[in-house]
Parts: sequence; structure tokens; C-alpha cells
Amino acid sequence: MGTGKANDYYTSNACDSIGDNRVVYEKASFLIDSRYKVLQVLGKGSYGTVCSAIDLKTKDKSSLAIKKVCNIFNKEVLLKRAIRELKLMEFFKGHKNIIGLVDLDIVYMKPYDGLYCFQELIDYDLAKVIHSSVQFSEFHIKSFFYQICCGVKYIHSADVIHRDLKPGNILVTSQGCLKICDFGLARGINEKYMNRNHRSSNITNYVATRWYRAPDLILTRKPYGKAVDIWAVGCILAELYGRRPIFIGDDQMQQINEICKVIGTPSKEIIFGYGSTIAWEIFSDPKPRYQKKNWSDIYPHSNAKAQDLLDGMICWDVAKRFDIDRILRHPYLEDIRNKDDEVEMDQTFNFSFEWKVRTLNDMKLLLRDEVENFKAKKHRYDNKFESL
Repeated sequence: MGTGKANDYYTSNACDSIGDNRVVYEKASFLIDSRYKVLQVLGKGSYGTVCSAIDLKTKDKSSLAIKKVCNIFNKEVLLKRAIRELKLMEFFKGHKNIIGLVDLDIVYMKPYDGLYCFQELIDYDLAKVIHSSVQFSEFHIKSFFYQICCGVKYIHSADVIHRDLKPGNILVTSQGCLKICDFGLARGINEKYMNRNHRSSNITNYVATRWYRAPDLILTRKPYGKAVDIWAVGCILAELYGRRPIFIGDDQMQQINEICKVIGTPSKEIIFGYGSTIAWEIFSDPKPRYQKKNWSDIYPHSNAKAQDLLDGMICWDVAKRFDIDRILRHPYLEDIRNKDDEVEMDQTFNFSFEWKVRTLNDMKLLLRDEVENFKAKKHRYDNKFESL
């Protein structure tokens, strides 16, 4: 970790083989437009690197986070995930509780090759806030939870499921505004856009970070839908009260066991309804049966309305799990609710590209088109803004 110094940068003359005005930040192998100045590396992972930066062309030198997604051009799963995330972020742009894209770029020259995503820089995620020493009032918890629900309502109204909702994927601004991010695992679920000749290729159940993964995912219940996000939202509400994740399992079996300890062992009727051989095998073995605990015993400082809401979100029976509209109508939120914030999409997300692009080269071309279309729109907007 360190700030970018002058000797980390090279003028475009040093990179004249690419034929445009770009600069290099060697510490992260970044090659970016010279309008951006990288400040420091924020993090590195298996999929890429994130750096903080400023936009030198804006009056206030606005801060940005630049994420370079690496190794996507030869890996179909990463390429498809990148295309999906770009399409979804463009689709959901403008909602105050969903992170938006500021700019995009693709670089093909090694070792700088990758997809570059430019986003608003937000210093905190909800996980850091929850596990900090900051004291939460009931108002803080309700406000955070309500904003998450408004974002989820917008996503679900387009027949999209996020599939990886967790505190680490929810950013928090210094003004207390929450923004859902990381749509890499999100999927469209509207049957209108499904390929009826390839229905066997159902979306995978192995998604979502384990601690927030609904039992419908863990036990491979098919089909699954928006209810998996509701489970995750319930886990986040519980974590806001307890200041730690409610279900901490080291593997799939332990995760199920931790769930049973809190909401009890499911009935045979519910397990049979999952239609899953794995579910039946797990619960057919003689194991200790757990009784459901009272939320008031787990979170003694929570009120009765919060406990009722937790019951409606964190439950085995998918048919009884609340949907997002029922959550928003719940008495728990009545004193903080603003219906003007509960907007919906006027269209569903078209994910037919998932099965229309069949080769790696088709995907590369689609990704290039997505980036070029985005940049063209940005260029028109920038020119319009500068002329004002």
C-alpha cells in the first residue's frame, strides 16, 4: 500500500505503441487514460486489483475507485461474468442505492491487459461499519436496512437476483448512503428470455458467500429465485443487531448445522418440498434435532417487530419467506418508510445474450461492444456538460 509518486508514472511517449494518451502505474500494472491519476493500491485478489484515483478533468478532482479485472480474455466464465456485470450496472444506473459506473476501458497490451471499471470511490463497506466501534441506534439499523431493501426492490422488479448480498458488497458513504455493488454473480430469471432448447443448463446453486447462502442454495433446491436474496437480507439485519454474522460455518455441512441451531431442524415435509436428493440424505441421517430459538434470546435489544421480520426472512419454507414488498410494508419500517424511494424498473432485464454468444471470440466482441457503447454515451454526456 502506498501513494503513487511521480516516478511511478510514464508519459504517453513511453507507451507510444498504443497510440493514445495514457499513463502507466507500475505498482498495479495499470494502463489508464491520462485524465486519471492513481493514488494507491486498495486491494488485490484472484480476479484483479483495485486502486484509488482522481479524475483530473473534473473541477473538484473527484475521487474514483478503479478495478482492473484480469485474466478474462481466455476464461469463458470470467468473460461471461464481466459482460453480465457491465450490462446489469448499466441497466440499474441512477438508483441511489446501487453503485454506478463512471467509466470503462479495455486494455489488450500485456502486462496491463484487462477490463477497467471506474466507479465512485466509497471509503467503507457495511462489513467495516458493522464491525467497527461505532454505536448503532435503532434508527441507524432501520435506515441501513431500509436502504438495502430499496435497492433490492429495484433489482427484483427487473426479475434479477443478486445472489451475493452480504455486508462486504454494500458500500457506505460518509453521509450514510448505502449502495449495493458487485453484480458478478447476479442473474436474470424472467422465463421470457430463457433458451427453451437449453433449459437443462440451469443457473448454478453454488453461489453467494457461505455465511449468507440460503439453504435453498446449499441444499440445491431447484428452481430457486428471489427468496435467496431475502434470506441474505435477513442475515444482514441479524448482523446489524448482533454485530457479527449469525451463521458462521466452515463448510456446507457446518453451515446447515449452524442454521438448524438457530431456526430449528426443518420438518420432513419442508425437506421433501426441496426436491433435492442432497437435502433428503442430510436430514435422513440420525442427528440431534434442534428447536427454534427465540430472536429475543439471541438479540435481547431488538424489538418485537424486528423479531417478527427476522422470522419472515430467515426460515426454511421458501413459500412462507417474505418477498421484498412485504418486507417494505412491515410495521418495523413504518416510521422510516418513504414510498418515493421504493421505485421499480419499468422493464425486465434481457439476459438472452447468455446463450446467444457461443464462442469465446463472440464473448470478446460482445464485451468490446459494451465498453465502446458505454464510452460513446459518456463522451456525448461529457461534451454536453462542458458546453453548459
